[in-house]
Amino acid sequence: MSISDKPLVSVIVAVYNVSRYLDRCVESLLNQSYQNLEIILVDDGSTDPSGLICDAYREQDSRIRVVHKENGGLSSARNAGLALMRGDYVGFVDGDDFVGREMYATLVKAALNHHADIVQTGYRHADEKGRIQDEIVFKEASYHRREEMFIAFFETKQIHVGAWSKLYRRFLFENIRFLEGHVFEDYAVLPDLLSVCRKFVTIGGAFYHYVHNPESITRNKVTLNVVKSRLQVPLHVLKRMEQIDLHAVGYAYHYICLSGIRGYNKILVTDKIDKETIRLYAEKLVQQYQIYFRLYRQDSSFRKQGLCKRVKLRAFAAHPYFSRFVFHILKHWIRKAKRAIGRLSPRRILSRIRLLLSRPLS
Repeated sequence: MSISDKPLVSVIVAVYNVSRYLDRCVESLLNQSYQNLEIILVDDGSTDPSGLICDAYREQDSRIRVVHKENGGLSSARNAGLALMRGDYVGFVDGDDFVGREMYATLVKAALNHHADIVQTGYRHADEKGRIQDEIVFKEASYHRREEMFIAFFETKQIHVGAWSKLYRRFLFENIRFLEGHVFEDYAVLPDLLSVCRKFVTIGGAFYHYVHNPESITRNKVTLNVVKSRLQVPLHVLKRMEQIDLHAVGYAYHYICLSGIRGYNKILVTDKIDKETIRLYAEKLVQQYQIYFRLYRQDSSFRKQGLCKRVKLRAFAAHPYFSRFVFHILKHWIRKAKRAIGRLSPRRILSRIRLLLSRPLS
């Protein structure tokens, strides 16, 4: 099959002040074994040389298109790329990350073989120099029903939230766009995509390299916008779930509660926000949690949660500080239990069973 006969894949790269990392990112796309790519570099109002680097690459390779726009955030940059894409499939890469050489060849092959609308791969955490820190690999799976997808996304976490670890059929974005003005934009858009997805496939391996950039806002700093998004994005997800499937709103309650706990714990340790604002938003997070925990507790999906998670959720409802105490106690005892089990080798367990069986019955 010639290159022109293969499906065109549009790769949208959001670029904002990542000149230190951009060469590595773009080169990883140009060096893909799958060559039928349209690479859309969206310069989101960078104040460093990122925009000039994008223009230089456009001159080097006809597959690269460049958009320069005013700063509007990650969602705005991705949406600008979606408005221009011509591909049969679309993928997303952040400008400070990079991808393995076989990523898009593998994703396209899986999409075609399985007739999938979305294909997901695992990913690797890397430091600024690209050195691998660890690897997240998902169990190979295929989801056909909407409820299966929601369970895999909200509960078992087998569908990862990141937009960048996936390949999507073009039609999914005909009426869907990323939520602008907030962080956690991937959480806001994925339920919409799953609601129209006919088949979701997870493949083995880890092809995406997620770089821990210390200057990234969403990855490292607790800003006021991050805290506001902890309050507002879960409510957006709930509203969409109510419209998509009323039987599945319990999953949205689950997300609101966990997001509230994470937001509360993070806001207490930040030094980027004044104390009065911290107090105000901490109270709002707790109030929102209390409202939706009561609803979640009445939903059948709550009873399906593990004991530790139910204890953690109930403890936070009783008092946020009590929750932290209970969580650390549970974590301590779980760690001790795992160590105790780990010390029992299969051979030792079998020898103890044989010993018990050999004892005469009294």
